[in-house]
Amino acid sequence: MKNRWVQFLYLIYCVEAGLFLGLAPWSGIWAESFFAQLPALRDVLLSGYLRGGVSAVGVLMILTGGRDFLEFCRTMRES
Repeated sequence: MKNRWVQFLYLIYCVEAGLFLGLAPWSGIWAESFFAQLPALRDVLLSGYLRGGVSAVGVLMILTGGRDFLEFCRTMRES
């Protein structure tokens, strides 16, 4: 039973982290962060390429969570 709770918490983490990584680069949180205020990093952090890359990692996290959720549901039905 304990292993199922760990798996469920992992699924919640994947979705939450994926949503954050997918949406944060395009919000004010990203543009107003401490690191974005540093002149040496500002252009890099605010570039569309980096923002798109971070968002892509977020989408991959959501897809991983979805795939693992389906596997979790299948194992719950079998037990």
